[in-house]
This record gives sequence, structure tokens and C-alpha cells, in this order.
Amino acid sequence: MRDTFLSRVSENLLRRGIGLGIIAGAATAGTLLGFGHARGATLQPLNAVAHMFAGSRAFMTTGFQPMITGGALVLHFLSNILWGIVLAFVAAPLTGRARAAAPIGVGILAYLLDRFVAPNQLRPGFEELLSSGEVTFIYVVLAAALAAGLWVSSRQLSHD
Repeated sequence: MRDTFLSRVSENLLRRGIGLGIIAGAATAGTLLGFGHARGATLQPLNAVAHMFAGSRAFMTTGFQPMITGGALVLHFLSNILWGIVLAFVAAPLTGRARAAAPIGVGILAYLLDRFVAPNQLRPGFEELLSSGEVTFIYVVLAAALAAGLWVSSRQLSHD
């Protein structure tokens, strides 16, 4: 009986985390597209994420190429889903201000790991094309989108 309860709780948190990650992935992908559009190469910052499997070719791809752009989207969303899952598990026992601050903490953690800890092969790639301020803004958007998703999911739970 207890194992069933714990697995159900974990499954619900996992689902919530996936939803949070999808919201954050859409928001940050849109931000990357906006920065690319401002440079006249809308897809280039997003395509840079594909450097993990396509190498330096991903950094130079400015338009849509199915393997590069598709792969970049998959990697980008998987990364954001991972952060959404982290947030779902971190925020679950929290209430009030601590719960409201959790997405900010996850955004800061993502920034620090991506910028200073991860080896070059595992970094997002867009940091090679964007200014430091723009890269920071991507992580602000990540935290804001996670916060919005957490707020909406919390409201839905309280109404169920």
C-alpha cells in the first residue's frame, strides 16, 4: 500500500515537472528566436543547441535544417523538462515564500551549471552567439516561466 502511494506521488510530480518544463521550453525557445530575429538569423541561437551532436556546423546554421533545428528543439525541450522536474520535486514540500522562490533558485542553478560547471560539449551553445546579458535573460525567462507554470499548477490543484 505504501509503495503504491509513493509511486503515485512521484508519478504526479513527474507529470507536473514535465508540464513545467514544456512551458519553460516554449518560453525560452521563443526568447532565443527573438534574439535570433534581431540579428537577422532567427533560428541560429536555437540551432546552436544542436552543437552537442552536430558540432560546429550547428553554430553556423542560420535557417531551418530538419536535423539541426529538430534536434536542437528536442535537446532544448529535454533540458527544460529536466529543470521542470527538478522544480516539481523541490517545490512539492514547500509553501508560501519558499515555494515562490523555488523557481528562482532553479533558474540560478541552471545558469550556474550551464555557464560554469558543464563541459563545453554539454553547454547549451547559444551562449557562444549571444551577449552575456542576453544569456542571462534566457535564464530569467526560464525562472519566470517555471514560476508561472508552478503558480498555474498550484491553482489547478487547489481547485480539484
